[in-house]
Amino acid sequence: MRTLKNTQNENKTQTRASKLFQAVMILAMLFFASDIYAQNKEVEFDVYTNSAAKASQYLLGNDVALRDCASVQCEKLTTLKIGTNVRLLAKSEIAQTINGITSRFYKIKMGPQVGWIWGGLISQKTMVSQMNPEIKFVFGEAGVDYKGYKRFQIRAVKNGQEIDKIYVKSESLNHDLVSIINKQDNKYGTDVITLCNPDSESCDVTSSNSYIVFKNDKLMQTTTLVALQKIELQQENYAVSCEFENK
Repeated sequence: MRTLKNTQNENKTQTRASKLFQAVMILAMLFFASDIYAQNKEVEFDVYTNSAAKASQYLLGNDVALRDCASVQCEKLTTLKIGTNVRLLAKSEIAQTINGITSRFYKIKMGPQVGWIWGGLISQKTMVSQMNPEIKFVFGEAGVDYKGYKRFQIRAVKNGQEIDKIYVKSESLNHDLVSIINKQDNKYGTDVITLCNPDSESCDVTSSNSYIVFKNDKLMQTTTLVALQKIELQQENYAVSCEFENK
């Protein structure tokens, strides 16, 4: 026979278990969030006082806001076109995370105006087309997709206008791995960008599942060589992407 006292004891036990479960879930969520934050490496650049050469960079984003102070809340002075060359004079003390990308604001001077731009809109690697020197390829992070996968982007730019762009997703890609095949080594008749070191054992071209080329004003990523058509390829010069896939 159940008594009021037994029922009250059962309720207290259930309440304690419920509170314990909630506490465990909160701790797990905090741990997961801190782990994500720890992996979100800052996108950063040298400034002019440290390296005049490395402080010269190109813009990755379209219509980048030049602001009167180092925050998205600051007044917008003007907008700058994609591919614009800027000299980074100084950087803000605090990094800010926007759309999954962490970076600081950088101070620049454009004509008579001095202002700040966010580092997530600055190219981490800029490459000049080997077929047409008027075209540049800018590379950088692109936040995360709807599934939470980290993404990167490559954009083809000419005279302040975007020609095309492509996204790849990876947890290990970085600007040090990105390069373009030099003209003297390029036998393809089109630009070929590599996304990993072809000399690496972990990037065997025979097992690669992706190629990226720029042809007919399009950046293409494919699992076959059909996109290259009449271009004669040699295995040692394949543009390879070991784990990346287009979204």
